Amino acid sequence: ASLGLVGVQSVIDLWAERTEALRQLPDGEYVIVFENRGASIGATISHPHGQIYAFDHVPARPATALRASWQSDTDPGDRLICENNGWRVYCDNAAVYPVSIRIAPVERIADLVSMSNADRAVLASTLVNVFAALEELFDEPLPYMMWLNQAPRTSGDWPDAWFNIEIVSPWRASGLPRYIAGVEVATGEYFNPVDPADVAARLRALI
Repeated sequence: ASLGLVGVQSVIDLWAERTEALRQLPDGEYVIVFENRGASIGATISHPHGQIYAFDHVPARPATALRASWQSDTDPGDRLICENNGWRVYCDNAAVYPVSIRIAPVERIADLVSMSNADRAVLASTLVNVFAALEELFDEPLPYMMWLNQAPRTSGDWPDAWFNIEIVSPWRASGLPRYIAGVEVATGEYFNPVDPADVAARLRALI
């Protein structure tokens, strides 16, 4: 959020440029942009810092979403945080992390490369607003992970690919992380100690 609107839009343009360039590589089948902040999620640098990876295959998690034809939640109800000119922000239902936010276009857009300049501008303003609210959620900076889900290079094989951004944090309260129990790891079924609707309500009040 500290980059301001113009700065964030420049970053989005850079993400799109790097996505397109990495797809030209022989092993650039799937490009993922991600950002980390905070020691509690393993970041060794205090400020937010991002990276871009290219994979020679579609990793399991995004592949599962692509096969299921994931799309933006059309009726998040009390999990809705805000809407902004064709973009919707909401807390995920049945989330693993206490803070689990999804940013997605209301109408399908496959990836950063095919996104119009107008949509990039709205996405930039949405990100500025969301991160400004996240800064105020607790009384100290929120550690988080953010990543972008987008179509693979061979997008024709995934005609329903729907661009979206996920932002998650392990914090359930200021400085208090949510710990994952053995039974959750063993079964793949997770018990979120925080109601997503409560997080959404707090963030709505801050935007």
